[in-house]
Amino acid sequence: MKKTKDYKSEYAQKLVAWFRDAPLFVEETKEVFSKKSDKIETIIEKQPAPCPSVVRFADNLKINVEDILRWREKNSEFKSAYEQAMYFREEWLMNAAGLGFYNSSMSIMALKTNHGWSEKSEKQLIDDGLKQVLVQFVKDKGENYEKNNGENSANICSANDEKISD
Repeated sequence: MKKTKDYKSEYAQKLVAWFRDAPLFVEETKEVFSKKSDKIETIIEKQPAPCPSVVRFADNLKINVEDILRWREKNSEFKSAYEQAMYFREEWLMNAAGLGFYNSSMSIMALKTNHGWSEKSEKQLIDDGLKQVLVQFVKDKGENYEKNNGENSANICSANDEKISD
């Protein structure tokens, strides 16, 4: 069990830096045999870096996660730093998924769960933006327009669903 620590101002700066500076990948050097050149070559592969998290941050400081949550509640400086750090984590998740280092479905779930993201279906977007428009068909009579006699029209309704006569 890790020892409970008292808050220090430096923790706020360290928290923001932890999420802001989190790498998306780590480079691993490997020796592989190349059939093309018929010799061993050194290659560098990019592997996904561990996702920055509050748990990893606490472990790095050798403190309990509960300390961080307590500091967030009781200290305005740390609370502000925590909120800023979460914006950096949100950006990190978007970039890691976008660059293919992390599964996009998992990143989307994390963004929805931790950062308030949501999906709206196309129908919802259309319905939210729909406005009713009254269209009346008229026959061209030069300067004067004559109301359509009912041809080519259906039941046209007003915004409050009252039937409009032809």
